[in-house]
Amino acid sequence: MTHTTPPMAPPVPDGIASRKDAMKLKILALVALVAVGVGAVAIASGAIGANAASGPQYLTADATVGDLTDDVAATGALAASESYGLVFGADPYVVGAGDAPASDTTWPVKKVNVAVGDTVAAGDVLATAETADLQRQLAAATDDLRSAQIQLAIAQETLDAATTTDTERQAKLGLYAAQNQHSQATEARQAIQAKIKAATLKAPIAGTVTAVSINAGFDAPAGPAIVVSSTTFEVSTDVVESDLANVKVGQTASVTISALDTTVDGTVSAISPVVGDSTSGVVSYPVTVTLKAPPSAARAGMSADVTITTASATGVLTVPIAALQGTAGAYAVTTLAPDGTTQRTPVDVGLVTSTGAEIKSGITDGTAVVTGTASDLIGTATGGTGAFPRGGGIAIPGGGGFQRGGGAGN
Repeated sequence: MTHTTPPMAPPVPDGIASRKDAMKLKILALVALVAVGVGAVAIASGAIGANAASGPQYLTADATVGDLTDDVAATGALAASESYGLVFGADPYVVGAGDAPASDTTWPVKKVNVAVGDTVAAGDVLATAETADLQRQLAAATDDLRSAQIQLAIAQETLDAATTTDTERQAKLGLYAAQNQHSQATEARQAIQAKIKAATLKAPIAGTVTAVSINAGFDAPAGPAIVVSSTTFEVSTDVVESDLANVKVGQTASVTISALDTTVDGTVSAISPVVGDSTSGVVSYPVTVTLKAPPSAARAGMSADVTITTASATGVLTVPIAALQGTAGAYAVTTLAPDGTTQRTPVDVGLVTSTGAEIKSGITDGTAVVTGTASDLIGTATGGTGAFPRGGGIAIPGGGGFQRGGGAGN
């Protein structure tokens, strides 16, 4: 019998065979690394034990008693709470509240007692102007007033001496004219006295000198000669319209001054009813926060981060927000029993924030509530999509641990 030898396959070149073997080894190594990495994450976190039993692994956190706050964050810059401009010949005015008064008199500056940055007390003399011409005007006005007083006295005597109706009428007219002259002379003298007084600039408040526009020996400008700003500060910041309804005057706030690396307390002191800014369709309103005790190194213009506390609950039972299910009026949490069984439990909820929720009834302190599953954690670690989007990376929402469920939830 003739045996036919089957034809042999053509030999594979050594280079191609080696490349295929190398590729297979790389794929096997990659699969092994992924498996080891996922297993390491799960074991290190306590999700999978050495003898893992069947059933889902739950992320849990205990309901605890604590404080809960809801905040609105914004940014702004420090500004002095009050700034007053001082003009020779006029009363102090609030800077920014309107046009600055302008003097219609030339004021030669006699002396300047302060420089920018000086701290002053209310009533301190900051600068003076020459008043020699005003003193001469005052002397003339005083003479005019004395003359008017004499004329008034004569007119009164004439009226008292009148014996007929005609003479009485003439005397009354003379008296009225003398009274008007006396009044005008009095007002003129008082106006000059006020100008002399206004030739001395005094600090209207305790604060810091922030501007000096005068020099001794030169005429003062028509506008402000000196500006004094208070040592109390405020922050004007913009709050978006979606948060504005929760912001109220009197609410507490914390203000972080980046340049000084410090945080100070503040209070919401004003909310503007007028739109302040509208960027990319987002409308915001100016909100003013007054600092309670600003540091001595604080300066106007420094940037500040503002956190306004819009709601708070102290000493209440709380759970992580990841544990809360349902909607307002129908909230629930999933509790995990020691035997691993789960149960959906309705709860009465109070304050709800972006991080936690106040539980008024339904569970007690120490109750383990489910915030996710181990599969969510592993899926996140390997690039998968978890069911609890609040968890970032491989973090455990609420800071809880893993527990193994023993079966379907009740």
